[in-house]
Amino acid sequence: AAEGECTVNSPFVEEAEERRKAKVTAAASSSSSSSRAARGSGNPPPKAPPPMKGLPQKPPSLDLWPSDDAGERLEVAVKDRDLGDRDLVLLNGFVHLGGFVPGDIQQRIVDAVREVGISPDLGFYVEQFDGLKVSADTQRLYFGQHWNSVTQAYEPKRKGEQVPELPKLLVDMYLDAIKRANRVMTQGANKKRKLTPFIEDKKPTIAVANYFEPKGSMEMHQDKQESKAAVEAGYPVMGICLGDACELSYSMEAASDGKPKVVRLESGDVYLFGGPARLLWHGVQKVIPHTAPPSLRLLPGRLSVTLRVA
Repeated sequence: AAEGECTVNSPFVEEAEERRKAKVTAAASSSSSSSRAARGSGNPPPKAPPPMKGLPQKPPSLDLWPSDDAGERLEVAVKDRDLGDRDLVLLNGFVHLGGFVPGDIQQRIVDAVREVGISPDLGFYVEQFDGLKVSADTQRLYFGQHWNSVTQAYEPKRKGEQVPELPKLLVDMYLDAIKRANRVMTQGANKKRKLTPFIEDKKPTIAVANYFEPKGSMEMHQDKQESKAAVEAGYPVMGICLGDACELSYSMEAASDGKPKVVRLESGDVYLFGGPARLLWHGVQKVIPHTAPPSLRLLPGRLSVTLRVA
């Protein structure tokens, strides 16, 4: 033994050591025999058993929260841009409420949508054509009722699961936005315009969440899946804009009949169209990357949540 080491000659220790060596030798011999047999037969080694049914096999296709190791996100610095009063009546029945949603409420909406979005049965899914419009690099989900593009009807269930109810936060926001829009239509220069106020105190029954990747777009279309009674009553559609800004094209005529106008929508902006503009043609021309608020926890791109009465 080396200097400083103590050697104990014990039959128990020696016996244990012999057993250990025997197990190591046997295991090595078995592994070698199995490998030779597999090579000799030409068969691949046995596969691992399949995963148990009922357990998640892969992560959700879309999680609105960026991963912690996604790296620093680039943002465009906005300097000397006077946002001012950004509440605008763009058309009779089409109102833009700039900065209507505070930053903390924006995050609450993102979180509420994400909670449903990561669900395997009720979460985000890709649908390039829903019977009315073509979308590119976009995923969607529904609250209240699900639009079945095959049957061309709203249904209470999707894949056998009950569609989640509209969060109260969104319902209250819809009602408040309508009241603010009606006030805007009676203020300043709008007093001299013959504008039709939105119907108040009618709660929305459906919400559609669309996540646009940085290159996402949606062609010009009309929101006319709802009931004939709801459309003819003019109950407004409200859109909430979160994340990167976008250019929204709009027109009272079909896209092929003339060049549409364009309005830029920032994170926190809301727009409403109803009454005489309920069948407004509109679409997302493009998303403007790196324009989201730095504090908003959301993947690069744009989240749109539209509410409507079915």
